Amino acid sequence: MSLVTPKKMSAPPVIAARLSALRGQLTRWLTIHGAGRWLAIVLAIILADIFIDRVFQMDLAQRTIMLVVMTGTALWFLFLRVLRPLMVRTSDDALVAKVEQITDGSNEQILSTLQLAREADLAQTGTSKTLVEATIADGIARARSLDFSQALDHKQHRKDVTLLALVGGVLALLAIGVLATGFLGTWFSRNVMLSSVQWPQPTYLEIAGAADGKMVLPLGAKHKQIVTITEDSSVTDVNVSLEVEGVSGNRTTYPMTTTGKLDGRERVYEINVTNEFRFRATTGNGMQTDWIDVTYVEPPAVVDLQLTATAPAYTRLEPAPLTGGGPYAVLEGSRLAITASSNKPLASATLAAAGEAIPIRLPDGDPTKLSITVPGATVGGDTGADDERDTSLAGGEYELKLVDQSGLANIRRSRFTVTIKEDQAPKLRTDLLGISGLVTQRAILPMAFQAADDYGLSQTWFHCRWREPEDLEDTPEKTRQVYFEVLPVEGPVITLKDAAVLDLEPLALPQGTSLRVTMNVNDTKPVTPNQAASKEFLLRVVSDEELRSDLLRREIEQRKSFEQIYQAQLELMSAVEVVSAREIPEGMDPGKFHQQLESQLIDLIRDQKGVGTSVDRIANRFEEFLVEVKNNRLDEAENELAPEQRIETRFDEKIIRPIRNMDQNMISVANRNMDNCRRLTNDAVALGDAVAQTIAIQQEILTEMKVILEAMNTSENFQEIINEMLNVKASTKSISTGIKQLKSKQTIDSEEDAQGIFDD
Repeated sequence: MSLVTPKKMSAPPVIAARLSALRGQLTRWLTIHGAGRWLAIVLAIILADIFIDRVFQMDLAQRTIMLVVMTGTALWFLFLRVLRPLMVRTSDDALVAKVEQITDGSNEQILSTLQLAREADLAQTGTSKTLVEATIADGIARARSLDFSQALDHKQHRKDVTLLALVGGVLALLAIGVLATGFLGTWFSRNVMLSSVQWPQPTYLEIAGAADGKMVLPLGAKHKQIVTITEDSSVTDVNVSLEVEGVSGNRTTYPMTTTGKLDGRERVYEINVTNEFRFRATTGNGMQTDWIDVTYVEPPAVVDLQLTATAPAYTRLEPAPLTGGGPYAVLEGSRLAITASSNKPLASATLAAAGEAIPIRLPDGDPTKLSITVPGATVGGDTGADDERDTSLAGGEYELKLVDQSGLANIRRSRFTVTIKEDQAPKLRTDLLGISGLVTQRAILPMAFQAADDYGLSQTWFHCRWREPEDLEDTPEKTRQVYFEVLPVEGPVITLKDAAVLDLEPLALPQGTSLRVTMNVNDTKPVTPNQAASKEFLLRVVSDEELRSDLLRREIEQRKSFEQIYQAQLELMSAVEVVSAREIPEGMDPGKFHQQLESQLIDLIRDQKGVGTSVDRIANRFEEFLVEVKNNRLDEAENELAPEQRIETRFDEKIIRPIRNMDQNMISVANRNMDNCRRLTNDAVALGDAVAQTIAIQQEILTEMKVILEAMNTSENFQEIINEMLNVKASTKSISTGIKQLKSKQTIDSEEDAQGIFDD
């Protein structure tokens, strides 16, 4: 089944003719409506401009700006008020609907006729043709009987015509006034034709030396500007000032003095010509001249000064231009290249630097260019033995002095200041990892460090100095430099973050030695590199037995601290039970009671968090013990005696990881449960359930703490046994050594020969 779209037909001729006439009338009325208001706006703009120029007496630039603003504003309102409304087309349906609404209500008889007449074949849609034709005939008859122009607002149109006529008449009178009156003629000449005609005024001023609003003066000269009050002025006894505006737009007013000539009508003021500017003369009674633009004839001057600093080779920096106004900070050992251009050909040029006058050779091809390099000047772009000066770049003031080919020296000084900055020493931060104040003879010292230098690092090393137990106070300390390579070979490194290890075994330090260790780094500065040293680490070399005893002592201290934490957790659980069991005292406000209960729970939450912080700190301490044991190589002998009870097993698996697990999975849960109790203080039943959950997890914490305490006790007991076994082993080795000595010598001749045989 195919679907046929009905063809669209045009409106009946009667209705179309009436609509066309209505649309034409509407266009004319809209034009009158918009034109009247637009001309009123134009009139207002003109009157405002007349008022502003007469009161403030604008200069040429201001009048030009006002003309552009007035023209733009008028064109914009022409578009808004006249053109844009005409660009909007109203549909036939809308016009018919408006006509029917105004004339006979809104029965839409003509609108229906218009819409039905557009359809070419309504039979296919099932509409009765007879009914449609009757409807169209009635609508056409109705359209003939109506005056479509009644839909327009005739009262408003009369107002629009009146406004247009009134405004047009005023503008016509204004145009006549421009031709017939001096006042409006002056305004038109000043603000439309942009002439220099002045408003009628009591005092007229004449500026000497100005032509067409311009004046040319020598730059740097002291120019005496003369202003004369003309003879046709009705008022001559007035104060005259010179208003000067610089290139930055700042204005300054200077009072002029009387020369005594022309019956006191001549005034003078001396102007320093340092740049382009403009000025005008003003009087005390409000009169003023137009602005005079001043240009100048320049003496020789530097118009393009470029400074380029070349840092020493070790910095590997590219030559860098110096920008800004200075002073310029230049690295010690740098070279400074100075290039400049003059505004005119020169006869000679000199660089005044640090009390020395250095002549600059000018190139033959272009005497406006000059260049020099200090130290070791390269003059005129050539390099020769005579031009090289074996001096260092000095700090201070530098000045270029020029003389042009007419013998005129530069008036405007071209100078700059150079300061010499030193290459700063590298920056170094260090941290000794896993080492306490006691170390064994075979310990390794891991040291994490961060080093940085502006231009590169070249060398890193440990500086060790110590005094052995038998040394006297006046005995010089022994020193050793231990170098290590962490820098790449291909070039200097600006920043470095790494770790280095110092092995004490090659130093063969006896027990009781006081060892001082610093880490050092050099930069890439040649001959005398800058050096940075870390803070000094003070260590004492002890026997394995002494360090084990000290570690055991510290381990016992941590176990006792853990016992105190266990007791605090036990008291905390009891406090939670007590708080949950509290009842509201008789006569007490329930709100206040719940507030107190919540405050107590907040304190308990803080205590529970403190438990977590404390156990975490103990886990950290045991991790440090484990690292310290390995760094001092104490685990080698222990693993040899009891390989199944390695310190990693005793510390990491039995103490450290259980504490971490308890902190993350139990204490954190207890914190959340206690916070839940705090939120449920107003609900006794829910609070009881939350307290029960809290006490349950706290009981699990106490149980886990007991297991960890047992592991700590076991580790301590085992460590004591290991220490005794190692002491016995050391004693046995000492006796064996003595027996071997006895067999080799057969006799013991002195106490020294027997020393160590029966030591514990």
